[in-house]
Amino acid sequence: MTKLYECGKCGVVSKEQTHLCSPVSVENMHSYCGASGDASSMCDSIREKAEFTCTTCGRTAESPELICSSIRLH
Repeated sequence: MTKLYECGKCGVVSKEQTHLCSPVSVENMHSYCGASGDASSMCDSIREKAEFTCTTCGRTAESPELICSSIRLH
């Protein structure tokens, strides 16, 4: 099973711990997707890497499989 991480500051999710300013290990997508994320305060280190957002909760992620209903940002 792939480990997943969420930034403790802005809520962006990633498979790579090193891509986040304040990484926190999460169990699975259902533990964060659907909970409100705040993309307005997205950490600078992830802003360029985040390519997808969830149309349900607004959470931002690096890849579409990390959120339940994804659309491409760029």
